[in-house]
Amino acid sequence: MADLCDELSPAAQICGAVNTVVNDNGRLIGHTTDGVGYMMSAKDAGCDLTGKRMVQLGAGGAGTAILVQAAMDGLAAIDVFNTKDQFWPRVEQIVAQLNGRTDCHVTLHDLADLDALRGCLAQADLLLNTTPVGMNRIPGCLIPDPTYFHPGLVVSDVIYEPQETQLLRKAREAGLKTFNGMYMLLYQGAAAFKLWTGQEMPVEQIKAKYFSKA
Repeated sequence: MADLCDELSPAAQICGAVNTVVNDNGRLIGHTTDGVGYMMSAKDAGCDLTGKRMVQLGAGGAGTAILVQAAMDGLAAIDVFNTKDQFWPRVEQIVAQLNGRTDCHVTLHDLADLDALRGCLAQADLLLNTTPVGMNRIPGCLIPDPTYFHPGLVVSDVIYEPQETQLLRKAREAGLKTFNGMYMLLYQGAAAFKLWTGQEMPVEQIKAKYFSKA
């Protein structure tokens, strides 16, 4: 779809993908709202990420959108841990673009490098899982044990079913603040709604009727 658009938003350009298309008098403008949705959900959870350091697990579809938006929105540094698979070169290109086009320092690591993961987490303000590990169909947790955490670390997961993944449960039991992907789902829809209609979606009403925090 990105190739069929006449124009892409800055985030969609870097991601190379869109999930929202606006017909502007016959011109198709492509946007990606997953990253906006995540950043709004973090703010909703009381996390101001400006100038902070994040460790992100995974850089797939939603993960890439979040990575791009977080870098554009003023995080100081992001350490991305991804599997060295066929998509690794694509993630390398995106990381290079972010380092060239934003003030955020983005570093790509092999997800299998647990020593690097521990070292980066020791300096991080936020840990974010964007992989499917933790969903009902892919149970598990990419953090081996709670010794990887430190006091003050916030732990987040884009997964919303189950509402509390193994990662979030481990973090909660370690006394850390956590939040899941339910409100990212809500806010990415709100961002698309505004692009299409020019109006604010009634988020608070929708929260009250359909959503509850995990």
